[in-house]
Amino acid sequence: MLLGLTLLAGGCQGSGVSEAGRERCRRLSAAAGNPVTAALSYLRCLPGTDQSLALERAAMEKAAAARRQAQDACRRRQGRITTLMESLRSAEQDLAAARNSPFRPSLAPPQPLDDGRESRYRPEDQRLDRERYEEALGAWEQQVAGERARWRQQREARITAAQERLDRDAQALRGLQPDLFTGPASIEFDAAAVGRVRTGCSS
Repeated sequence: MLLGLTLLAGGCQGSGVSEAGRERCRRLSAAAGNPVTAALSYLRCLPGTDQSLALERAAMEKAAAARRQAQDACRRRQGRITTLMESLRSAEQDLAAARNSPFRPSLAPPQPLDDGRESRYRPEDQRLDRERYEEALGAWEQQVAGERARWRQQREARITAAQERLDRDAQALRGLQPDLFTGPASIEFDAAAVGRVRTGCSS
């Protein structure tokens, strides 16, 4: 009987089962307690082993693809967070620079009259010098007033743009990583949360 089972098992090896399938069945039957049970186990294993292997391979490939997709999504999210963090800090610097920018006239004021030198001129010449100086000073003040108005306008526009960008970046970061900041109204990054962002895709 044992010889017949052994021959039967050997004959089934040529029935279209892959070598990988036969190897699996041999490993499974090797755990049997005696040769008869091993042979029967081998025979029962053969018919469905290739299908089982194919299903397992498909499941493994599907799981691997899911892991790759999750890694890719994590890296994209990580890249988005990093970009927004850099943009927020840049907006913060732009906002501070706009608020602290001083006004500088494009032209220096006209040189004041030298009283010592003027005293050597005739009264008529002194009057003409005074008139010319006052005219030049008035023109300068008018030009500076226009420049100051334009500077204020540009400064306000810079402040508004930087503040809007900062608020937009902070809102986006809170949506992506709610614990990134040290507090609900803060724009300072929490060091531990930043560490989790940077290592999140490696786990």
